[in-house]
Amino acid sequence: MPKVVDKEQKSEEIARAALRVFRELGYHRTRMADIAREACVGKGTLYEYFRDKADILRRAFDDYFTAFKAGAMEALQRAAGPSERLLALVDFALSHTQEWEDHCAVYVDYFGAARTGGGDLFSLANIYAEVRGLLAPLIEEGQAAGEIAADLEPGATAQLLLSIFEGLVLYRIFEQEHGGAESVRSMARLLARKLLVVPTQGPAPNTKGDD
Repeated sequence: MPKVVDKEQKSEEIARAALRVFRELGYHRTRMADIAREACVGKGTLYEYFRDKADILRRAFDDYFTAFKAGAMEALQRAAGPSERLLALVDFALSHTQEWEDHCAVYVDYFGAARTGGGDLFSLANIYAEVRGLLAPLIEEGQAAGEIAADLEPGATAQLLLSIFEGLVLYRIFEQEHGGAESVRSMARLLARKLLVVPTQGPAPNTKGDD
């Protein structure tokens, strides 16, 4: 009886194998034969699942962003209060990059391929729009609750936070010796708090001199 192949699982395994090769050789130096060897499949079998290596890279990052969206919603549901939900989202985003280390190691290759992929092969604009769609309402809720500075424009601030996050991911890639996960997490939380969260008002300082 012929073995039944789970094609969805197999394509995921190939995508993960490809990421290991991209990480070792670099995306542009990688050949389909290299991926087939790492995935332990024939080159012909590889083409049954993917058109080319850009198609494999797209599949890998589709998985990455799908998991990101699901995990982000769970993180938001567990936190209470707008500013805490915002910080929970920052924490989750950074832990996600740690869990999906192979994906983040070829982050730059993904963006390069996205710029030259053509057509609808890569849709970074849609991905960014979805993330902004999570952030902007949180900022608005925080402003309404007095937890986030009222003079910030939610859409622009969401874009700024997204840009900062992308920068922190790149920092981890290029400064691994100095950019451990905890260091990056601390920077992200510090920036989020300084940019957004209104400090709790303490007692007024004593401005009178001693009698």
